[in-house]
Amino acid sequence: MRKIALFLTAASLSFAAVAQNPVSEALPFLQLDYNPSSIAMGSTRVPSAALLPFTVEKLAGGVSYQNYMPEISSTSFIGGGIAGRYDKLGLSVSFVNGTGEKIYVTDAAVDSFRPSEMLLNIGLSYAFLDFMALGANVKYAKESLWTFNETSCVAADVFVAGKLNDIDFAAGISSIGPKVKGSSSSEEYNLPSAITLGVGYTLALAEDHSLCARAKVDSYFGGAIAAGFGAEYSYYKMVFVRAGYHYGGDSVLPTFASAGLGVNFSGISLDASYIFASDVLGGSFALSAGYRF
Repeated sequence: MRKIALFLTAASLSFAAVAQNPVSEALPFLQLDYNPSSIAMGSTRVPSAALLPFTVEKLAGGVSYQNYMPEISSTSFIGGGIAGRYDKLGLSVSFVNGTGEKIYVTDAAVDSFRPSEMLLNIGLSYAFLDFMALGANVKYAKESLWTFNETSCVAADVFVAGKLNDIDFAAGISSIGPKVKGSSSSEEYNLPSAITLGVGYTLALAEDHSLCARAKVDSYFGGAIAAGFGAEYSYYKMVFVRAGYHYGGDSVLPTFASAGLGVNFSGISLDASYIFASDVLGGSFALSAGYRF
């Protein structure tokens, strides 16, 4: 695998996404893409550890920084992760953490507050066939959108994934878990659970050139449909140019277009993505650095 890179999301995105789209799910950041190279291709990464036996050589790790939603509520984030493979087993651990712009309040106990989100993910997979594996991610998420109002949950992704020659695929359920409620409310909300399908195809154009096309579809339990499409051109597997489009519909992730660049040399990878053509997400960017052992 060229990298394990994380792309981080804004706490304030919860407000903006819900305001623009008629969704009722809590903790919408559970369904967001945290990988800059994937975001650059229209958010086509499938959130599954099941692909680890086919994408990680031995051990890979990475860190990232993101500035999200600069035109609405600028938020800065850090994140990191590591993934490894031993024979038919794959294991990954990652986290994202971010804070939004300071909000000034009139409560006598506090004079300001910063919205925050945190996501810890542990993934495990097993290749039960030479070309197919079963994987699960267990996630702990916590969100604080207002003073004295905190929501947390445990959720999971369960997928079957595989790789046949130049085609990779994955199918499963993402972000499934029990209903949650905020600390200041007795009302319960569903998580943004979805049936997720993803596929990728890599075409060798010449000895030094290749083209990868990817697509992903999410069918949310709440009724919304979202889809992403993207392409990546690589030269010598060292320089990468990416572009994509994500249709959000009524889902928790708004519609946007994206583009990005990447380099990979001597095990070191650097990636960048930029989102545009979106009233909510326009101007957001992500940077990541990774190392493959």
